[in-house]
Order: sequence, then structure tokens, then C-alpha cells
Amino acid sequence: MHILADQNIPHVDAAFQALGTVTTLPGHAIGPDEVAGAEVLLVRSVTAVDEALLRAKRASGSTLAFVGSATIGTDHVDQALLRDRGVAFAHAPGSNAESVVEYVVTGLLALHEREGLSHAGRTVGIIGVGQIGSRLAVRLEALGFRVLLNDPPRQENEPDQPFVRLDALLEESDIVTLHVPLTSDGPYPTRGFVDDQFLKRLQPGTWLVNSCRGGVVESEALRTHRDQLGSLILDVWPNEPTPLPALIDAADIATPHIAGYSFDGKLNGTLMLHEALCDVLGQPPRWSGEAERRPGSPLIAYTPPADLPETARLSRLAQQAYPIWRDDAQFRTTLCRASSPAAGFRELRKTYPRRRAFGLWSVEDAGLAEKLGFEGGQTRSRALG
Repeated sequence: MHILADQNIPHVDAAFQALGTVTTLPGHAIGPDEVAGAEVLLVRSVTAVDEALLRAKRASGSTLAFVGSATIGTDHVDQALLRDRGVAFAHAPGSNAESVVEYVVTGLLALHEREGLSHAGRTVGIIGVGQIGSRLAVRLEALGFRVLLNDPPRQENEPDQPFVRLDALLEESDIVTLHVPLTSDGPYPTRGFVDDQFLKRLQPGTWLVNSCRGGVVESEALRTHRDQLGSLILDVWPNEPTPLPALIDAADIATPHIAGYSFDGKLNGTLMLHEALCDVLGQPPRWSGEAERRPGSPLIAYTPPADLPETARLSRLAQQAYPIWRDDAQFRTTLCRASSPAAGFRELRKTYPRRRAFGLWSVEDAGLAEKLGFEGGQTRSRALG
């Protein structure tokens, strides 16, 4: 069995070598000719699985039988096309949810510390309460934020859950963070969801965070209303991998679509695809990833000084596990110097440093550990409902 995989899926060779011959390529280099001879295709969000990619299938007699995406989102995959062609599909819902939660938490704490603000009691409106949004709500409440939740599809099916209308969320929130899929149709399309009218409804000085999909935000509307906003965190961009320089300049924290890029989150995705393919093949899983997951040495964080404000203590502890300002600086520097912004964007993602989950880090202060989800604390970000 010939398995074609994105080379940035961690340990893909180890996970799939017992199931067939594995060939790896950069995600943007996977094209119709490469896919034509594959029986299994494993991708990330940079590879669009559509008619253009699969156009050589019938002519070549390819036996493509399984497509797996090591991602939460699926907007880059034409699932209807795969169904029509009898190709099994699997993805990795929730695989990197904790990683995105840790990104948002670290970014918010870092900006509160920079601005000399206490985070306690500030209201965060979460739009999209799926795998990521629900876990983020748990973590933010443990930290002392007030949380509002908006998710119309879930509210229709779960009227007893504590969801609020969008107008109420925008009116009451100090911070709004986006965690919706990118959709263009259906009753609740999200493409261009954050438009001129959305931004006008925000209270002056509201912070905005986007770590879901760049297409959810209209770039011109954001540029027009930037002065009315407070802090801005952007990890995803319209026109990736060539984000507008003006949007990068407008963001307080800017990163190259790496919120979900913790090593552990990506490894979860590999494992989920391995298990899905084994299920399709009628075989028991042959790889668990446990050996690859174990840190080479203990991950120990120091306890920040007790005389600092709590926000600063939490921020400095979080940044030991995830130095978010490093990612921001590297992104800005690389895109300024790169002869090709797209090449620079891709290279940052390809060479991204190994970032480990908060739960693998230990710290002596049990109270701080509890709030951030470090080892020794009991708080883990479980999905609501």
C-alpha cells in the first residue's frame, strides 16, 4: 500500500510504516501527479483536497481509498467529492484543542501583564463552543475570567446550555475570541462573519482574538475599525500564506497559524489518523505514540516571585511553557526579511520549535498549576456538555 503524507505530520513514518510504504512531501508540493499513485493520502490544512487535486484519479487508475487530515478543521477537504468517489475520510477533531487553548490563554495573560491590567473578572466572549471553545471556557473560568458563550447551532440542539445571543455577547465582552469553522453556506455561514457591522457592535476598546480561520474576518473591515479596538491577537490570516503587512502591523501579537502547533497536539492528530486507517483496514492499531510523547528530561518551571501581581505570575509561568513573544518576533522578522513572504510563512511552520503541552510541565506552586493546567493541578480543559 502506497501512503503519501505531508512531511510535517510528526512521526508519520513511524506511525504508518507497518501499514505500507510511506512517501512524504511538503504539503504545498502535493499535487495531482503525486496523488495519482497513492492509496492513502494524509494531509494538513495547507493541502486542498478537491477536484483539482484528484483529477488524475480516473485516468491513472489510482486506487485512492482513504484520505486523512491531521487537523480539527475540514474546510480544505471536499468531503462530498470523496463520498462520491467512495474514498473514506477521517480527520482529528480535538487533537490540538489544548494547544489552541494554551495559545489564547498565554496571549491574553501576556497582554494583560504588558498593559499592567488585572485579568480577574474581565469578560471573555467565546464565539464557537466546539472542541476548542468549550475547553477554553473551562480554563478561563479557572483563571478568574467571566465567560460568555455563543454558538447558535449548539443552542438550537442544547437549549439548557448557558449560551447567549451574539448581540448580548458583543455588548458585554471585554474580549472576544473566535473559534468557529470556516463555512460559506448553511444557516450560520462564518466566512466574513467579522465584518463592518460586527465590528461596529463591539464596545470601544474590546480586544479581539482570531485563532480559527483567516477567512472568518474581513480584512478591510478590521483595518477600518482597528482604532476602535483594544488589543488584537491574530494567528490566522486571509490570503495565507501571504498575510497583508498592514494586518501584521495592526496586531499586538501576530503568529503564522501555529496556535495549534504544540508537538503533543500534532502527535494526537497522527495517532487519530493511524487509528482511523487501521479501523478502515480492519486491523488493530499498531502504534500508540507513547514513546515519542515522553519528554527527554523533566519539564520543570520556576515559580514566579510571590510579590508580583497574580496576572504577572500567571503570565510568566505560562510563557515558560510557551514563549509567545518569541513567535511574534520571529514572525515579524522573517516576513520582513524574506524575499517571498509565502516562503517565509511556510518555513516558519515547517521549522517550528517543539512546544510541549502545559500538562507536561511541573511547578511547585499548586495554586498556579491548578489555574493553568500544569502538572500537579487538577484543572483540565474538558469540553462542555
